[in-house]
Amino acid sequence: MHTRQRIYFLDNLKTLLAAIVILVHAGQPYGPGGDWPIPAPPEIPFLNIVVIGPFFAVSSAFFMGLFFFISAHFMPGSFERKGVRRFLQDRFFRLGIPLLVLSTTVLPLIGYLFYAPEGISFVDFCLDGAIFSFGYLWFVVVLLVFALIYTLWRRAGVILSPITVPRQSALLLSALVLGLASFVVRIWFPVNQWVCFHSIEPAHLPQYLILFGAGILAFRNRWLDTLPSSVSRLWSVLVVAGVFLLMPLYLIFGDAMTAGGCTPGSFLYSIWEGFVGIGICVILIVLFRRQWNGAGPVRGLLAENVFSVYLIHLPIVLALQTLLIPVEVPALCKFFLVGAAAIPLCFLISQYLVRRIPYAERVIF
Repeated sequence: MHTRQRIYFLDNLKTLLAAIVILVHAGQPYGPGGDWPIPAPPEIPFLNIVVIGPFFAVSSAFFMGLFFFISAHFMPGSFERKGVRRFLQDRFFRLGIPLLVLSTTVLPLIGYLFYAPEGISFVDFCLDGAIFSFGYLWFVVVLLVFALIYTLWRRAGVILSPITVPRQSALLLSALVLGLASFVVRIWFPVNQWVCFHSIEPAHLPQYLILFGAGILAFRNRWLDTLPSSVSRLWSVLVVAGVFLLMPLYLIFGDAMTAGGCTPGSFLYSIWEGFVGIGICVILIVLFRRQWNGAGPVRGLLAENVFSVYLIHLPIVLALQTLLIPVEVPALCKFFLVGAAAIPLCFLISQYLVRRIPYAERVIF
């Protein structure tokens, strides 16, 4: 029987990832971010592409996959403490209730405010099944599915032999496998193509699956305790080199890097994502374990609010972006303004408003 122990550096790492989620959505209308409710400038300045584009690319290579890794790391212990019935009840309670509430209230309201044809009522808009989407709640949907798959796997009685902490060669191979798997999937599903009511982006599904599985193995084999700090040195060099290579790759291949198909651009970008993504995950785990493996009043409050912040951040970001539409400042400045305001605002609203909603403390926190 495993007892639950707080791993403070993972708490602090989750806080960073939540801030990145907010920043990614804060930059959507001001850079090469694709479809978004807030209208983008007629032409996105090259400076925005140079600044926001690499931020999007580097972030998408790791940040949601690392969220899945952390979630998976705590799943075996929860399963063994609670058993099958209580584990599934807890998952449906903690994930299913927020998903149901927000997908039937907040998401339709956002859709109505930004996409509804003129003159249509909110009720008629909600009755239009074509507008239903899980939107930014896709992470909750996929995490719930992964919990069900994990339960079936445990019920099947599959026993894995102990696996020692991965050596540098194994990490490099994992990055290569991730890149190749991503490339194969992207032959049919380009980046930013969503399926199943906007619940999954197949282009990044290999990242989520591999890191989710790695999180479970890390718990089973105590990888977080035994991973040597020295492994981050090589990955630091690879990640820095990868970041510098991104712009030349874009200048050569352009949008072909994310357009999918069996093309050199898609292949190189997929391999680039695999190595940069695994590298940043390794670097952040080592860095936070060494430098931010402690608790404090502020850090504790931030960590407790991460899931709530994820659930509420999008309406807050959209509200700030809407307020800045008439403000005549460069779009890049709007990105920094929205991001700088949204991060503290989301955590404050979560702590001092969401917590006061009846039963929210039991479901979300």
